[in-house]
Amino acid sequence: MEKKSKVLAAIALLITAAVIIAGATAVLAPKDDESTTLKIGVLPVIDTLPLYVGVEQDIFSDKGVNVELVEFSSARERDAAFTTGAIDGYFGDLVNTLVIAKSTGVKVITVDYHTLEDYRMFAILASPNSGITDLSGLNGSPIASSTASISEYFLGEMLRVNNVTDKVQINDVPPIPVRYTSLLADKIPVAVLPEPFATRAIEDGAVLLADDRRIDTAATVLALRDSFISTNEAAARSFLDGYNESVSLVNADPMKFSKTLEEKIHFPAELEDIFEFPPMSSSTLPTESDLERVQEWMLEKGMLTAGFEYDDVMATTLYE
Repeated sequence: MEKKSKVLAAIALLITAAVIIAGATAVLAPKDDESTTLKIGVLPVIDTLPLYVGVEQDIFSDKGVNVELVEFSSARERDAAFTTGAIDGYFGDLVNTLVIAKSTGVKVITVDYHTLEDYRMFAILASPNSGITDLSGLNGSPIASSTASISEYFLGEMLRVNNVTDKVQINDVPPIPVRYTSLLADKIPVAVLPEPFATRAIEDGAVLLADDRRIDTAATVLALRDSFISTNEAAARSFLDGYNESVSLVNADPMKFSKTLEEKIHFPAELEDIFEFPPMSSSTLPTESDLERVQEWMLEKGMLTAGFEYDDVMATTLYE
């Protein structure tokens, strides 16, 4: 009887040990589907195509990062969502990032699009019946743009590289589709439009006055909350790896993703055969010169009272 009790006790001990070991293994072993969730705010513009492709092709998830794209119709809505903590990062630009940085920790993790000599992203256009054929014919005509934004910044840069030093009157028209339709209806004489609206406007009779091909600067960027990077650095690096893969796919054949362009970015199907899709940038940070130029402009506009140090707003640790 005593021997039987000892055997039962030994069995019980083994079972207990097995349960403990199994429990420890369950805690220590990573789950197959375990990943970091990253919510990125996007706008319906062509620069965001690599993000959509990365999600649809499971590129990010294969890297262990569950990317959720949160769509916004305006930059103002996107920025509000970021400052309130509803999203972890966003597609944007240096202007909006520096405004946000005044109150919320944020860092640029990569350039999304850098201006190129052979491709146009922003353009100054005259309406079909305005009679304006070049920048010398502006003669004080108001230019429709979104004030205190990357659109206004690029307007100034396009005028600068074309030696237009006179002050211009800016008509604040934030919604891009409204600028486009108003320009073609001759309700406004001149407007700044991004692609593909610029190409479509030209096809419909608008006159190209200037574009951004001579500017040589970072146009759009991706940024993440500073606290996300500091607590999820591996995930941030994996996200950049996945983004590079997605950029390579897009640059190889952007129109292969025409359905995504049409459904998510509202790209006009009629432009597929004539639009020169600009290559997106592989992961790299804006230069110190890019930052200084934007800050100087923002300081002049009163949008900033003091500039930022490079490391304050750039995720340099992800490139070490």
